[in-house]
Amino acid sequence: MNEDNDTPKRPGNLRDEAAEWFAIMRGPDADARREEFEAWLARGALHRTAYNKIAETFSIGKGLKEDAPDDADSAAPSPTSQKPGKLKMAGLALGLVGAAAALYLGVVSPGKLKKDGPEIANSSTTGGTSSQLQSKLGEIREVQLPDGSHVTLDTDSLVLTKFDRDLRDVRLVRGRARFNVEKDNRPFVVAAGNGTITALGTSFDVGLARDERVTVQLFEGSVDVRVRRDLSAAETPVRLAPGQQLIFRAEKAAAPIQVTNAPVTDRRWPEGVREYDGVRLGDVLGEANRYATGPILVAAADVSDRKVSGTYRIRDVERLAENLADMLRLALIRGNNQLLLVKTCPSPRKENCTPPS
Repeated sequence: MNEDNDTPKRPGNLRDEAAEWFAIMRGPDADARREEFEAWLARGALHRTAYNKIAETFSIGKGLKEDAPDDADSAAPSPTSQKPGKLKMAGLALGLVGAAAALYLGVVSPGKLKKDGPEIANSSTTGGTSSQLQSKLGEIREVQLPDGSHVTLDTDSLVLTKFDRDLRDVRLVRGRARFNVEKDNRPFVVAAGNGTITALGTSFDVGLARDERVTVQLFEGSVDVRVRRDLSAAETPVRLAPGQQLIFRAEKAAAPIQVTNAPVTDRRWPEGVREYDGVRLGDVLGEANRYATGPILVAAADVSDRKVSGTYRIRDVERLAENLADMLRLALIRGNNQLLLVKTCPSPRKENCTPPS
């Protein structure tokens, strides 16, 4: 049997699928989707590895507390509910993620980092609520949380939350989110990669890139950032002031954590607006294509290296392509669910090509 012969072609797609299944199997649709989930796992080793890595990331480190709640395993998908013919591969996959089974109980309590792993917040806490918040491709979505705080999800982002009488815990699984936090006696803690951000009545962004890079940018108030490099205890927190940012990797990092000034050019992304000052066209298109079902492409490297300045509505991809073509005096070719920026229209010129202005 050839496994993973239909692995997604788009880089990062398998990771996104794993993250979505992780969230689904923690939610109310777990039983209804169990057979579909186990079939997805059984497609091959790459699928099981991707799922296991999401579980690892979610636990903020690879070690789980030995005295996790006794009912931890009960929340993991159970192979006994499967038909016998589907047990073999799914059982192997579940074995791989068995060490992370307690994660299904709820969001990790990011403030409780211990040397042998994080404690797990039990979802059965009295008065506790857990939820999954997700934005679609091209969508920017704002949601009010149970405490009155607001989270804005950038395109194709996923956030898990758990609120109870003692804690306000959030996990950024993928994408980017802005948090406007209401003051409360309970700590508000956002986990991303192998770090946590504790808010002190504040406004800040957290982004988790496909290369596992975590970016924290602070706009108001203050936050404490803790980064866990390995299975040891998290380091002393780094406190950010407004206008500062901190970047770290969700894997082990040898380089020291550095605080720098946050760029002001992308603060309006919740409005779908982006400001550029001498940025490569290729980098602008890379960001715009995160919102697009049909990408904007360039025909040559020297075109991609042209500099872009100005303020643009990044989500309106066709209008953006038209504005860029006009500003850089490029031709724009429409077709095949994509937009192509070129120096001139090919000869003979067709109707789908708008020449440089």
